Amino acid sequence: MKHLLLPLLLLLALTACRDDDDVDMPLTETDLTLDFRAEYDGAPLGIQRDAYAYPTGDTLKVLLFQYYVSDLELLPRNGAAPVRLTDIDLLRWMSASDSAMQTRTFRVPEGDYAGLRFGLGVKPELNAQDPSAFPADYVLNEAEFWGPTTRYVFAKIEANADLESDGLYDTGLTYHMGSDSLYTTVEFNQPFSVRAGQTPQLTVVADVLRALSDGSDTFDITNPQQQAVHGGNQAVALDIWNRLAGQFRLEVQQ
Repeated sequence: MKHLLLPLLLLLALTACRDDDDVDMPLTETDLTLDFRAEYDGAPLGIQRDAYAYPTGDTLKVLLFQYYVSDLELLPRNGAAPVRLTDIDLLRWMSASDSAMQTRTFRVPEGDYAGLRFGLGVKPELNAQDPSAFPADYVLNEAEFWGPTTRYVFAKIEANADLESDGLYDTGLTYHMGSDSLYTTVEFNQPFSVRAGQTPQLTVVADVLRALSDGSDTFDITNPQQQAVHGGNQAVALDIWNRLAGQFRLEVQQ
């Protein structure tokens, strides 16, 4: 009996050691800061402060710039599942005291990443829910909700324009955009590594002018039919939306 027990005990000990070796070690996490910067023609946006030249020869002052991001994620370089930072967030510039830079901090696994991805707008599963489904201080609230049919406003650009060169900014420009069909995935394929004490500086940049004009195609703010978009007339602002979605860039300082 002793001769049988000894090999069995030896086998159990080896199996136990092998199982211990196969257990995945917990991922080490660290803080990652992600900045969102608003610009106008490459300069930090002076919301409700600065007057800006527009390609049509007119001048405008930006009063409000905001947009939702959904499913903000880091993309691991090894092809593993994305690291979700947040399901939904609202970036907003609306006061003369607002800095052009807004900062978010997340707890993320250390490692090597291929880039960053988010959905511009409110993803369909959240867009289908009413504000009453969320806490009163949640980013999806009544102020950003059109109604049961048109749902949430995904992005807003508001400005006052001087179209007569008389120093009076008396033409209002209001572009409120949103619908499931507009929801767009924005992805940056720019590698970076996250290590404790060596985290990169990541900045997502959005330029209001580049949402309105890409240098060859400029939205006509002098046309009275194109000075307001709200609720149902989303077709008017489709080209603004497409430029807005396409102009984002990611700055990486490792």
